Amino acid sequence: MEKMSYDEKKLVAKLMELKQDLFDIVERKYEAIENIQEEIRHLENRMKEIDKLIGINNIMDAESFLERMKDEPVENVEDTRTIFSPTDSNQPLIKMKYDGNQLEISIIKPEKIRIKKESSEFIEHILQPLFPLKEKEKEMEVVVDKQNDLGMITKLLIKNLYKAENIDEVFKVFQDLIDHDR
Repeated sequence: MEKMSYDEKKLVAKLMELKQDLFDIVERKYEAIENIQEEIRHLENRMKEIDKLIGINNIMDAESFLERMKDEPVENVEDTRTIFSPTDSNQPLIKMKYDGNQLEISIIKPEKIRIKKESSEFIEHILQPLFPLKEKEKEMEVVVDKQNDLGMITKLLIKNLYKAENIDEVFKVFQDLIDHDR
C-alpha cells in the first residue's frame, strides 16, 4: 500500500470534515421534516373537524367552533427553527423552540449577537419590532430568562404566544437582528 503525502492526508481530513458537516445538515433536515409532518397531521385533524361541521350544516356550531379556534393555542405542535451565521452556514447562532404556547429563544453565540437586557439594541431590535405582535396577542410577554457572565442575553421566552403565524414574525425579528449585525 502506498503512503499518502501530507497534502493527501490534509485533503482526506477536509473531505471527512465536509462529510460530517453534510451529515449534520441532513439530520437537522430530517428533524425539521418530522416537525412539519406532525404539524400536517394536526392541521388535517382540524380540517376533519371543519368537514364534520360543514356536513352537519349547523351554522351555530360552525360559528362557535371558529370563535373557539381564534384564541385557542395550537396544540400538539412543536416548531424548532435555527438561524445560522450569514458568514458560516454551519454555525448556528439562535435556536427557537415553540410548544404551542411559549417560544423559547436560545442565543447560542451571545458573543456574536451582543445584546444586553438594558441596551438600546435590545429595545430597538427586539422589543420594538415585537410590539405589533402584542396588539394581536394581548397576553404576550417577553422575558429575559438567562444572561451570561458579561450580561449578554442567552435565553428569551415569549410567553402566551398562541397564533402560529406570529412565530414567523418573531423569526423575522431575529433574522433581521442577525442581518443587521453583519
